[in-house]
Amino acid sequence: MQFKNMAIAFISSSPNQRSMTYCDNSPSPRTTLYSVPMNDNIAFADIEEQIRSSSNDNTDNDVERATTSSSPSSNSSLAEARDHIFELGSIVGQMCALFASPAIPRDPIACRERPSRHDHPFWLDRDNSPEKERVAAQLGRVFLQLFAVAAACRIDLRTAILKKVELNGRKYPVDLCKGKSGKYTNYSDQTGITPTKGQSTVNSPVKSTDSSIDEEANEDMATIEGITHFIRNFANERLWNRYHTPRNITLALLGEVGELAELFQWRGDHDNNDDNADGNEDGDAGVNPNGEKRNIEKLLTEEELDKIGQEIADVSIYLLRLADVCHVSLGEVSMQLLEA
Repeated sequence: MQFKNMAIAFISSSPNQRSMTYCDNSPSPRTTLYSVPMNDNIAFADIEEQIRSSSNDNTDNDVERATTSSSPSSNSSLAEARDHIFELGSIVGQMCALFASPAIPRDPIACRERPSRHDHPFWLDRDNSPEKERVAAQLGRVFLQLFAVAAACRIDLRTAILKKVELNGRKYPVDLCKGKSGKYTNYSDQTGITPTKGQSTVNSPVKSTDSSIDEEANEDMATIEGITHFIRNFANERLWNRYHTPRNITLALLGEVGELAELFQWRGDHDNNDDNADGNEDGDAGVNPNGEKRNIEKLLTEEELDKIGQEIADVSIYLLRLADVCHVSLGEVSMQLLEA
């Protein structure tokens, strides 16, 4: 994509400021347009509405074209969901290529807070480099594709994230895992949560109709920034900042994309479910004999959809955390990609 006449949002070293850098794709000097109080009010619903609006426009914007199907439809098929996951893998691969570039600093030494004013100057510099702008834009692309994957699977992205954060709080109690990077199974004797027990979020206390304000955390849980701050506090409480470096989180995110893909790897392009005794693989997955799409919610069990939602949430949580430690305002960047 060509980012012509587009401003990319970065969080400056001051926690209440955002710097905006103008990209004009010209050899002229790059200019910081302005620095204003950071907009914390971009909600998940705002992104979804912008995607729906973009889908009705005649546009050559490739980001908008890629996300036009992220408005939930009543007849999403498994094949469509797989297509979106392939695209997610492609976009995440491009993100990994950026972090592998020599232009991106290697992970810094451990620090007590992250994001922090002590982070690498590459992430703090308000005269942002083309490399950082490419990273920011790619994080935005991943985020928008997650909306597309979630919608294809008939999953509310924000609710899935909140449900998984709630489950993670039970899997990783502060008093047991503070300063440790071990898996949740290290604490199974105390939590009762094992690979086969206590993993479901089907009956989670988190509901899509919950109040948008988490009173204990004092965060607006309807907004991208509010959930980002909540995830930041979750990590801070457990002293995980020493591990939450940009490249570490990138690899963790890549691993979660693999786990999401695993749930779709043997199904989707053909209707070859286990109960198809004659082995007939004719027809696309989710298409009945009349050629009509079958609702993905009828093709998958509640437990299967819950697992898919959790893996989408895992990728999203790492992405929100990655943007945070890279001093990127993910909501702003995503909106700008849609509006460019």
